[in-house]
Amino acid sequence: MDVTKMEGAEAGANFARLVREHLLTMEGVTRIMQCRRFTVLYSTGNPADSIFFLESGLAKIIKRGPDNKEVLLTLIRPGEIFGEDALLLGGNRHATAEVLQEASIAIIPKDLFARFCNQRPEIWRMLAELLARREQNLEQKIELLLMRDVEQRILLYLAELAEAVGVATEDGTGHAVQFSQGEIASLVGATRETTSSTLNSLARRGLVALGRRRMIVASPDVLRQVAESPKSKGNLAEIVNTGNSGNGNSN
Repeated sequence: MDVTKMEGAEAGANFARLVREHLLTMEGVTRIMQCRRFTVLYSTGNPADSIFFLESGLAKIIKRGPDNKEVLLTLIRPGEIFGEDALLLGGNRHATAEVLQEASIAIIPKDLFARFCNQRPEIWRMLAELLARREQNLEQKIELLLMRDVEQRILLYLAELAEAVGVATEDGTGHAVQFSQGEIASLVGATRETTSSTLNSLARRGLVALGRRRMIVASPDVLRQVAESPKSKGNLAEIVNTGNSGNGNSN
C-alpha cells in the first residue's frame, strides 16, 4: 500500500473510532444490526434528512437509469459514512444507496450529526478529507470506464473488494470474496456475458477460482500488478516470479 493510501486508511480509522465512541451512543441514533443484501437504504428523490454510518459489511452508492442499468458511484467500506449530501446540500437524494454485503448500519439525523461536528471541530476536517478522497476515487472510476478494458477493471475491483471485505485463505496467498459474476458485472460496468468470459480467462491463469456466489482471488498486489501490465497473459506463478525477479538486484 502506498503512502497516500496508508495516510487515508489511518485518517479513516481515526474518524470511525470517534464516531463509534462518541456519536453512536447519543440519543436519536438508530442502529440496524442486520441489513440483508439488496436492502435499499435510500433512493433517488427521497428526503436527504440523515447520515449513515457503515459498521460492517459493504454498501454501494449508485445511479440507476430508466433501463434499470446501474452506474457505481462509490463503494462504502466498514467505518465510513455516506449520505453526507443531507448535511451539505439538503433537499432530496440524488443517488441510491444499497447494501452489497450483509451489513450493520447506524442512521444519524442530520441535525444530530451537525451538532456532533460542531462539538468536535476536527470532525469537519476529517469530513472534508473524506469527501476529497471520494472525489478522487470517483475520478479514478471514470478513468477505469473510459480508459481501461474489462479485464483491467475486473482485476482492480477484485483487488479493492479483497482489501475491503475479503477473507484471507489458510495459506495466505489469496482472499475469498462473496460476490456473484452478475454483481461483478454491475460493479465494472460490463455485460454479464463479457464478465463471465473474462473471469473464466483469469481462472485459467490461476488469478481467480470461481464458485457459486464466491470466488478466491490472488493477493491485491498481484491483481494490481496484472492490471497495470495488461500485455502479461501468463499464469499466476509466472506473474509472481516476474515480479520477484524485477525486485531483485542485478550484479
